[in-house]
Amino acid sequence: MTVTSSQISKAKQQGLRNVDTAARVCNETKTPFFILCALLEKESGGRNVYGHDQGGALSGFERPVNQGNWEVFRWLVFDKGKTSNGVGPMQLTFKGFFTDMEKEDLKPWDVHDNMTYGARVFMGHYRAAKDAGHGTRESIKRAGVQYNGATAYGDSLLKIAIKWADLVGHVDHH
Repeated sequence: MTVTSSQISKAKQQGLRNVDTAARVCNETKTPFFILCALLEKESGGRNVYGHDQGGALSGFERPVNQGNWEVFRWLVFDKGKTSNGVGPMQLTFKGFFTDMEKEDLKPWDVHDNMTYGARVFMGHYRAAKDAGHGTRESIKRAGVQYNGATAYGDSLLKIAIKWADLVGHVDHH
């Protein structure tokens, strides 16, 4: 199902950023719009920024992520051994995600590529939970835990996803 202009408008009214790109990513990756909106709200509000992880490379850097500062970030993390930090709208942090993205010619600093990769990772966990017989809510929770590594993240993400499902609808492509 294609994300509608009404859904896009509702997400923008909630203050989410880069909504048009998020809708495109949902259509391309078959990610339910309410799920990507929830992830974006939880991670960055849809903004293309670095995170604020304590001690993380470029933590709190005020400018948007771009190719130039990404190269500095990558150098700090991969060559200088600094702690990684959330990158972009999906706040990708795991170093392996960055090397996987590079192998796929995806750019961590690019809003579309960042959302695409993050959505694929999350939806892989989500679909595995669904395939194991879990319902939508439990699958969101389980995928959230795997995406972030913390049980509290999955619980919080589920609450946000329920809110977004009420706001924009809850079509599941699975």
